[in-house]
Amino acid sequence: MGSGKTTVAKLISERLRMRLVEENFGDNAFLPRFYQDMKRWAFHSQTFFLMEKTQQLLAIGRMLGQTVHSRGIVQDTPIEQDVFSYAKAQCVLGNMDRAQWLLYKKIYDSMRTYFPTPDLIIFLDTSIGEIVKRIEGRGRGFEAKIPVRYIQLLDRLTREWIKKNPDMRILPIQTDGLDIVRNGTSRKKFLEIVSSYLKQKKLTD
Repeated sequence: MGSGKTTVAKLISERLRMRLVEENFGDNAFLPRFYQDMKRWAFHSQTFFLMEKTQQLLAIGRMLGQTVHSRGIVQDTPIEQDVFSYAKAQCVLGNMDRAQWLLYKKIYDSMRTYFPTPDLIIFLDTSIGEIVKRIEGRGRGFEAKIPVRYIQLLDRLTREWIKKNPDMRILPIQTDGLDIVRNGTSRKKFLEIVSSYLKQKKLTD
């Protein structure tokens, strides 16, 4: 959260002419409740995101299977981050008990073979201090009481699942000095990095 996933996904979609698949966090009625009482609502909130992302990936798979489809597809959050960062954090913190975590993982494992594999994951490498500043700046009321230690845990778990999956093609981009929301030069620099990598790896024309 706060690293700029949604912003850069929209930017890539608009400038590189890719189809955008957004995360519908606003439809998750459990999310505000989760931030008020994490232990009570963690499983509900994380399962909502898991099912939402599953439906998105199945739809992406169908799109990729269409012969008329020629555009790239960009998604703002990979399902691996939902599972191994956000949901796992709730297990580590005790907000999801073992039975809930095992059920959550069973749902994920039962569907994962049907998911298309991304050609590239862009990792927005952002410091904890910068993330806190961005969260405060965007003014979502339910995020106001998020403890820094929770953000630190998410950061650690994200880096762990990346490290444990060396076969994933990942492009890390340091974003602390990039104000992609407000600064045109930052947006241009970001797009140059992404476009250059895609062309180098022959992932796009």
